[in-house]
Amino acid sequence: MHPARILAAVLMLLAFTQAAQARSKACPPFFLRAEDGAVINPVTGQNADKPVSTRQTCGAQGCHDYAAITKGYHFQQGWDQIRDDYSKDKPWVLSPGMMGKF
Repeated sequence: MHPARILAAVLMLLAFTQAAQARSKACPPFFLRAEDGAVINPVTGQNADKPVSTRQTCGAQGCHDYAAITKGYHFQQGWDQIRDDYSKDKPWVLSPGMMGKF
């Protein structure tokens, strides 16, 4: 077999494998859930007056590690480091993140 054909076959196999891995990491179909675990269905209006809970929608279903995500910087935005004496020059700044800033 010609080396170019072997290379093309290997590259196609690699692309197919990467595409399959990307699809397997996507979230499966899921229901939005309220804090009490009730299904929220905006199409039918079921529990449409309740706020969505990411803890119940993503974490309780076993899809994502909610405890690890809630410790991340982008989730906390400085809330975990908030204190009254964070900045002497700007007393309104309470943390290094967006929490406590204008």
